[in-house]
Amino acid sequence: MNLVLFRFRAIPFFTSAFLHICFCSVELKAQLNNEAFYSKYKSEGLEEKQFSIHLDHLNFLKNNEYFNKITDGRTLFGFHLIPRVMYQAHPKLRLEGGAFLWKDYGSKGFQQVEPVFTARFMAGSNQVLMGTLDGGLQHNMIEPLYDFENQLLRRLEYGFQWKHESSKLKIDSWVDWRDMIYPNSNKQEQIVGGLTVEPILYQGKRTSISLSFQGNVYHKGGQIDTTGIPLTTWFNGAAGAKIRTVPGNGILLKYIEFQGFVVGFKDNSNAKKLPFVGSTAAYLNLSARTRWFELMLSYWKSNGFTSFQGGQLYRSVSANIKNLRHFENSRELIFVRILKDWEVMPDFWISARFEPYFDLKNNLFEFSHGLYFNYRGELWKSKPSKS
Repeated sequence: MNLVLFRFRAIPFFTSAFLHICFCSVELKAQLNNEAFYSKYKSEGLEEKQFSIHLDHLNFLKNNEYFNKITDGRTLFGFHLIPRVMYQAHPKLRLEGGAFLWKDYGSKGFQQVEPVFTARFMAGSNQVLMGTLDGGLQHNMIEPLYDFENQLLRRLEYGFQWKHESSKLKIDSWVDWRDMIYPNSNKQEQIVGGLTVEPILYQGKRTSISLSFQGNVYHKGGQIDTTGIPLTTWFNGAAGAKIRTVPGNGILLKYIEFQGFVVGFKDNSNAKKLPFVGSTAAYLNLSARTRWFELMLSYWKSNGFTSFQGGQLYRSVSANIKNLRHFENSRELIFVRILKDWEVMPDFWISARFEPYFDLKNNLFEFSHGLYFNYRGELWKSKPSKS
């Protein structure tokens, strides 16, 4: 296929789809369907003073056949294991503790072994967490703001989180304290804060309409270090709409979904290191879930965009180890994603993904693919307390 011809045919298509959404009030969605990766446990039924033991196990294989100058091609192959004990100390308070083990195949020992502990206060539609957060893909951020590979390479988040979920509104706000420093430290502290707000405008039998506002801030600095490096503060945000409709009887075609976002970046650092201080971008998606698989088309157009934890392909600043000084004024990409999640049995999922993309500026075609085994199950539950 002639990529230049494809480029000019694709742009009117996505532009038309976006305008149709904006002016005709059809639907859009925040990101890829990653629910198979959410660490949700069947613990709502715990009674006061009751224990349960859970296991979260992820086996992953992701291969990026990339040869561009923005990001590296590589293979991620290993597993995560999170055994966890939960104790319902009070009808509104649950304590959760365990360990996180990360093993990369082809290496000796473990890549990471860390404790996990969460104090979870629950009141109606609200949850407040301290300790290990319900983080990662569960924040439901779009890929330009939160890369899927963070689930494999930086699974844990520690800090504070407030979550609200009702029939009309979903909110997730958190502070992830990434790097602690002490007096006379030779490094800077690192903090990431985030917020997603999703007002649900309409929930019908076949169609749902909602808005989405999301953003994060990355801060690297501190006042008690000895580095002498100016602080870095980056803001990323996105605003859009999400619309889903179920055509026909929903047997062969489960739903069609449209997504449209305006995405922004702002550098508020003391000393600017990037060739730009701010930018905006367009991120448009059209997806359909069939009886057999999910197909998603995405269009990305940006000028001078970057983010701290977003997908590297969306950035203008290179993260490629052989081309760290490379910069592209604008990025224009089209993604074609084929996704399939099998719920093989209760608590066990197999996910497969094939994700080619076209770089319209550089006339480049590349792809990635992945296979994932997810198990999240309750292994044991104590008998209810008689007291």
